[in-house]
Amino acid sequence: MAAESASRFLARSKSVPDKVKLELHHDDDTLRVLQDTPLQQSLPQHPSLHNLQYPGLKSAGKRKRDDTPDSKTDRPPAVDARTSKSTSRPYAPPNRPRVQRAPIANKFVVNTRMTSRPAESYIEYNPLKMYKRSDLATLVYTIDLVKQCIQAIETGDDREIKFSVLRRRLHQMEFYDFIEDILVVKSKLLEDHGFPAIFNNLNFPFDLRADALLLFKKWATRQWDPDLLRGIVTKMGTNSRQKDFNTKSLDKHYPLKASASYHGEGDLVNGQWWPLQICTIRDGAHGLAEGGIYGQVAKGAYSIIMSGGGYADIDDGDTIQYCGTSGEEHKPTAFTERMLESSRLKNPVRVLRSAGLAGKHSQYRPAKGIRYDGTYNVTGYELLDKGTSMYRFTLVRCPGQDPIRYQGAEVRPTEEELRAYSKIEGYLKSSG
Repeated sequence: MAAESASRFLARSKSVPDKVKLELHHDDDTLRVLQDTPLQQSLPQHPSLHNLQYPGLKSAGKRKRDDTPDSKTDRPPAVDARTSKSTSRPYAPPNRPRVQRAPIANKFVVNTRMTSRPAESYIEYNPLKMYKRSDLATLVYTIDLVKQCIQAIETGDDREIKFSVLRRRLHQMEFYDFIEDILVVKSKLLEDHGFPAIFNNLNFPFDLRADALLLFKKWATRQWDPDLLRGIVTKMGTNSRQKDFNTKSLDKHYPLKASASYHGEGDLVNGQWWPLQICTIRDGAHGLAEGGIYGQVAKGAYSIIMSGGGYADIDDGDTIQYCGTSGEEHKPTAFTERMLESSRLKNPVRVLRSAGLAGKHSQYRPAKGIRYDGTYNVTGYELLDKGTSMYRFTLVRCPGQDPIRYQGAEVRPTEEELRAYSKIEGYLKSSG
C-alpha cells in the first residue's frame, strides 16, 4: 500500500522524473524510489488546480514605488483628490530627482536562509533518502486533528477549541523544514482524509479551508522549501561613499518560478502572503518588482498592488479607488492604458495590499509584507487631471470569494509568518 500511495503522489509532481520504481524495505519500513517504471497519473482534479502554469507574456512598463518594507514614516501619505496642491503632478507623488549611483565595491552574495537544510535539498530528487519516524509522527498527528475537528462539527462539542488547535498546526506546517517525498506519501496528507478533508468541507472555517488548500497545492507540486526568500538572491556590499547597500533579484536557476501573465486567481489562495514584492513575481501573483500595475497590451491589467506612495487611492475593502500613473502631454501612461482596457474588457484583476499603506488610509493593510486579497472588477473611472491624464479607477471585489483576511483569527500574515519575517528583517530592507 505504501508503494501504491507513493506512486500516486509522485505522479502528481511536475519536478519528479517521468519514470520511477518504488521498493518497500520491510526490515526498516523504509520506502526507496528507484528508476525505470512509467507512471501516468495526474494531479487531483480540484477546480483550483487545473492551471498550475501559464505561458510567459511580456509585461508593460513599470510604475515606480518605494519597495522598502514597513517604511510607513518615510512614505508620503495618500492624497485626497479634492485637496491635492501639486501643480505638476496632481493626485500623484512628486517626481523624484534622478540620483547617480556611486560605484559599487565589495559586492557579495549573502546567505539569508534560516532553515536547517540548504535550498538544493528541497529541489534535488534523492530516491534513497531516509526519514525520521518522529517527523512522520508529526505529520500523521495532523490527520488526528482533522478527525477531531470533524467529530466536533458533528457533536458541537469544543468546536472552536479544536479549530484553533488545527489552525495553529496548519500555520506551523508552512515552516516545517523536513518535508520530502516519502514523508508526504506515508503521512497520506494529500489523500482524501488529509488536507482535502478540510478544504472540501464547508463546515470548516473559511481560513482553515484556504490554508489547507495552500499547503495541498505546494506539497502536490513539491514546493517544500519554507524559506521566505527561496529563489531570491540577496547581495550586500558598500559603495564609494562607504554606504551599505542591499539588493535582491530572482535566481535564474530557481525551477519553480511561475508566470503572472494570466487573468483571475490562478493557483493563488485568498490571504496568501509574501515578505517582499519580488517574492510575488516568483510565485506568479504579480509581474513587476517595482511596479504597481502589471498587464499586457490589448489584454488589460492582470494585477495591481495597493502600496500608498502618495497616490490618491481610497481603500474601502470590497471597493477601492485606485489611481493610474501620471502621463505627459495629455497622454495616458502604459499602466493607465492597461487599466482602461480592463474597464472595457471586464476581466478580473488581482489585488494585493502592501504594509506600506498608511494606517489611517487602510485598515485592510497587512502588518508586514504583501498579501493577496482576491480578484476585483474595474467598474468605472474618473479623469482627475487632464494635463497628466491621471485617472482614478473604481474596483469592486468579485462576488463569491472569502472575506479579506485582515483581522481576527484568520488574519494574514500569521504569527508564524511574522516570526519568520523578524528573523530576516535586516536583509529585507534595500538601500544604496
